[in-house]
Amino acid sequence: MEKEIISSRQFMIITFLASIGTAILISPASVTSEAKQDAWIATIISVVLSLLLIKLFITVGKRTPALTFVEANEKILGRFFGKITSIGFIFLSLLSAGELLYFIGIFMKTEVLPETPTMAFAFLFSIIIIYAAFLGIEVFARFAEILFPFFILIFILFVVSISPSVHMENLQPIMEAPAKSLFISIIRLMSIFSFPLVILLMIFPSTINVHKSAQKGFYIGTILGGIVLIAIITLAILVLGPANTASRTFPSYSLAQRISIGNFLQRIEVIMAAMWLISIYIKTFMFFYAGVIGIAQICKIKNHRPLIFPFGMIILGLSQIIHPSIIHSEIYNRETWPIFSSIFAIFLPLVLLLIAKIRKINGNATQSAGSNNNDNSTQNSSSNNAGNATQNESNSNNDNSTQSDSSNNSGNASQNESNSNNNNSTQSGSSNNGGNTSHDESSSNNSTQSDSSRYSENPSPSKSENASSNTTQNDSDTGNTPNSDKN
Repeated sequence: MEKEIISSRQFMIITFLASIGTAILISPASVTSEAKQDAWIATIISVVLSLLLIKLFITVGKRTPALTFVEANEKILGRFFGKITSIGFIFLSLLSAGELLYFIGIFMKTEVLPETPTMAFAFLFSIIIIYAAFLGIEVFARFAEILFPFFILIFILFVVSISPSVHMENLQPIMEAPAKSLFISIIRLMSIFSFPLVILLMIFPSTINVHKSAQKGFYIGTILGGIVLIAIITLAILVLGPANTASRTFPSYSLAQRISIGNFLQRIEVIMAAMWLISIYIKTFMFFYAGVIGIAQICKIKNHRPLIFPFGMIILGLSQIIHPSIIHSEIYNRETWPIFSSIFAIFLPLVLLLIAKIRKINGNATQSAGSNNNDNSTQNSSSNNAGNATQNESNSNNDNSTQSDSSNNSGNASQNESNSNNNNSTQSGSSNNGGNTSHDESSSNNSTQSDSSRYSENPSPSKSENASSNTTQNDSDTGNTPNSDKN
């Protein structure tokens, strides 16, 4: 499977938009139905507790920095139990992707185009998801960077436009909700806001270029998403009131319908729909991408693209059968989903962290071992290169000595014909033999030098002089080479 890399800034944006997702559309009603006017307090507590959950995700990711969440399950839990937990995680991802397509269809049919069937909206949105999955996570991350400023601009415009309709008395009395209701509201909101962020372990930190910056991006994206969620739920209570907020299916969209500035700027709730569609697109893609990549890794398929279209059709079919009605959807998200998602968002990461600590699986140790192996291989290669260079030098010296010996013989023959320096030629031959045989003695160098001085005193033709100089140099090389090898 080809390696794709995104930047830490792109990961922060993906975290921010994925954390919002459906939360800004359905969570105000779910939280307010239990906590009433104290829903904004439950939201703040939920965001703070979500940071602890992000810390857990980061700790698990640091144990296996080069692996996805599915691969980490098999490495830590073993092949058998790792595949079982991975299959459950993939089932969660694909089921959630189908449910998000259902939310898109039911929202557009209920609030925007009531005469259009939900299948049409789900089908069009699934085409965008499938096409983005074909292009890959890098292209998707760059597209998320483009959507990010539009989302922020729409959100600021929404907050400024709805501010004149705020009624502060809707927050009173403060802290009236019992602790049990507050706890239930916190769990429900976290199940929609932060529990689904476990899917980001499929790209964190294995596909991010700078791991330390990605950790900060994980926190920053979650905090920014929490600020948006706190603002939406607080504005819903301030404008609609706690009772009206709890009774509506999509209270944030109803909140946008209340925008009226000077009886001129009205009915701009489509900006709320655009903001929600941007965030749910990011979240749906991440669920779908995590499911497809996970299946490819379990089945050991190198290229995941052939799986995209079949599983795209599967989530499209799931969107039509997952909830028979909107009432079933609300009951599922309030009672079943928090338990189901907590298994993979809290229980499974804790088990992975505990077993990884027992088995001493640590990403830092793996990286240091790899770097040590690289250093050793570098040293071995350099020593091998040095040995090869020494051998080559000795071979070249031997070749030169062979040539010089032949030239010395020719020079000595010419000198013998002229009947001069016979004793010197004999001594030079013996000194050369001594220099070639005794490599570790310093006398070989001295004999070489004496040979060179003796040759310099004897008059000879230019050819014999060149030969003698070559002999002197090569003798000195042959005398020094073993000493360098010895050192």
